[in-house]
Amino acid sequence: MAGPKLNLLDDAVAEYELHLMRRPITENSRKAFAGDVKIFAREMQASQPLKLNSITSDRIRDFLDTLERRPGVNSPKSLERRLTSLKVFFNWLHESGQIAINPADPIAYRAFEDPLPEYLSDETVDEVVKAAHIVAAGEHLELRPLTAILLVLDTGMKKAECLNLTLDDFGCKPGQECAPELVHIRYDKVHLKFKDRALAISPETGKAVQEHIQRYGCRDKLIECTGRNLEYKFNRLIAPLVGIPSLTFEMLRWTAALRDYRAALEAGTIKDDHFEVKYGLSPLGWAEMEAKLKRVLKEG
Repeated sequence: MAGPKLNLLDDAVAEYELHLMRRPITENSRKAFAGDVKIFAREMQASQPLKLNSITSDRIRDFLDTLERRPGVNSPKSLERRLTSLKVFFNWLHESGQIAINPADPIAYRAFEDPLPEYLSDETVDEVVKAAHIVAAGEHLELRPLTAILLVLDTGMKKAECLNLTLDDFGCKPGQECAPELVHIRYDKVHLKFKDRALAISPETGKAVQEHIQRYGCRDKLIECTGRNLEYKFNRLIAPLVGIPSLTFEMLRWTAALRDYRAALEAGTIKDDHFEVKYGLSPLGWAEMEAKLKRVLKEG
């Protein structure tokens, strides 16, 4: 980060707000990040300005304990969000060279964490894809589950993003052959434009998209089916073949994220920006996702 060395917490908060303004995130995300950090600064500086190098993990824990003891003020989810905001703030200060040690890093999330997300093991992923191929080659040539499953496993896109895809998002034209290698995820609303991204898809997924277009004679939208109906097909046609109780878009997205995160850990290439872009997340959204992924790897 270019600029002067920051010594006081108030100066760091002011610079952090400028940093957030430069980030491609929504106004609500900016307000949430800045608001949580300002609450921390206000609580920590009742009598005099606080130096950054005097902020320790214990002082942050004391702040969270104080909030937790206030009845009716902070729900467990709000406290968790405030900790996430502080982790992002101090990580920014650490990576910017403003502080030598990140005091928020050792602080674990409390027992009020959300339940672990549902996801598929690597073996179950193989079985799900195999079952989807069987259904696609069956009597009714039902390709939609296979197409959606492969797309989400490759990219981690959300259900709504998958269902909004058009031929143009793959660089395909109606009635023409194409073998897409990329999929573009686009948003119409200006405040969500930071979620726009282009993601690589595997040859297997590209082939499934091509066969899907030919099978259904797509002219604009790729999947002419509601999310509810498509997940119904997941659970009526795919899940019984695999022997699992249910299958949802959310499970597929978390599976993709877990596989990506585990591979990045093993390769030593964890980069927040990469995951924020790929999964269409704000820094806060990615911090919350990463916290759950870490718990899955530790507890799952």
